Amino acid sequence: MGYKCLVLLIGTNPLPNYVVGSYLKDKYNKFIFIYSKEDEKINQSSTSEYAEKLKKHLYLNNNDCSLLPLSDISNPNSIKDDLKNKFPKGNIDEVHLNYTGGTKTMVAHVYNFLKEKFGDKFNASYLDARTYKLIYDNIEEDISLKDKVKIDINTLLSIHLYDKNVSFEIYDTYSYKSKFKNGFDEISQEIEKAVKDGKSEEFIKWLEDPFRKIFKGPDKILENKGKFKQHIDNLSKNNDLSPINKFNDNTPDFIWDILNAFPEDKRINDEQKLWIPDDSITNNKAFSERIKDTVEFLDGKWFEWYIYNEIRNELLNRGLKEEEHLGISLKAQKGNSPNFELDIFIINGYQLVGLSLTTSKRQRDCKLKGFEVIHRVRQIGGDESKAILITGLKKEYKDDSNRGTKKLQEDLSFVTGTAEDKIIVFGIDDWADIGDKICKEVFR
Repeated sequence: MGYKCLVLLIGTNPLPNYVVGSYLKDKYNKFIFIYSKEDEKINQSSTSEYAEKLKKHLYLNNNDCSLLPLSDISNPNSIKDDLKNKFPKGNIDEVHLNYTGGTKTMVAHVYNFLKEKFGDKFNASYLDARTYKLIYDNIEEDISLKDKVKIDINTLLSIHLYDKNVSFEIYDTYSYKSKFKNGFDEISQEIEKAVKDGKSEEFIKWLEDPFRKIFKGPDKILENKGKFKQHIDNLSKNNDLSPINKFNDNTPDFIWDILNAFPEDKRINDEQKLWIPDDSITNNKAFSERIKDTVEFLDGKWFEWYIYNEIRNELLNRGLKEEEHLGISLKAQKGNSPNFELDIFIINGYQLVGLSLTTSKRQRDCKLKGFEVIHRVRQIGGDESKAILITGLKKEYKDDSNRGTKKLQEDLSFVTGTAEDKIIVFGIDDWADIGDKICKEVFR
């Protein structure tokens, strides 16, 4: 029996190759990965590392898989020469080319070479990023692979070479649970109650002033008792507008309920007043241990946790698994490049859905977050990925037609060339039922 060969073109987005390779693995007994060879003279980077990672994660050995380097992926004659000299010899019954990856020049000349060489033994396909269907050149039936092929986050990161310092959190071991111990569930419940009761805007307004005015001051005020007390003294000079007075006198009852849910040794308040360290706090460590975690959580981590808590059960009920398909605060690194980060990740089948969160209601800030999350999901999820941005904006503003989530979603789609169903923007009016809305987008 001769070889049945699956040929894949390896570019810098290896996800389609992984998906097609996984789906067709049992139908072919020989894989051929065609990749670019590094050549600084022609400014050509190598994709050999991507090929090696695919080989590893598709569980192929040297007998199953041949790696074929191309010397110049922009030169038609060079491509033809490499294929003539390096394409595996032997008894070949079938050659199937999936031409989703690689450059247009690679696709054209590899396709023509294989069709000319193997004639009726040759067929081809591509994976459509919009419909998730594997579309064959010579078969009318298209096959959706979205529910047939699954990938976990570690594999997805690894095939894109982001396999250094990978970290993320999950529900049971979420770091703030251990920091706030028995108080964490009550904190979570009080925040959820506030959001569900329509008090999100009031909460965000309080976080901006007085909370951040007090706790987001000069460098290291959360680590140094003396600097913090000096900062408080400076803020107290203007009594009428002082954030200290606003904290003590104007904090709404529902926020006191949130603050009092924190363990006593982690509170930023003393009953219904701002806590200011006295002489019983003798060192900076004791001071910092009391307030730093609480300030970090209220400064933004609460929102991350609220969103994750709203989507988790539905995602688990739909068959997704924590640690594999969903998690919080994802970080990873490729070589010496900057960290790859996502606030929350979800993988449905092989589609990455990345969530970016901000409570800001400033259009410019939200737009920057939108550009960032679109870029990041494309980095490891390709054109198949979806970005979801959750903001503090309203859907529309009667006095400003250039502001709001509707306008922002349109702008992000237009400027980045992203399909309208691949970038979704939610606002503060969506927070109360955000779980249902996110899950609807994940399984759309």
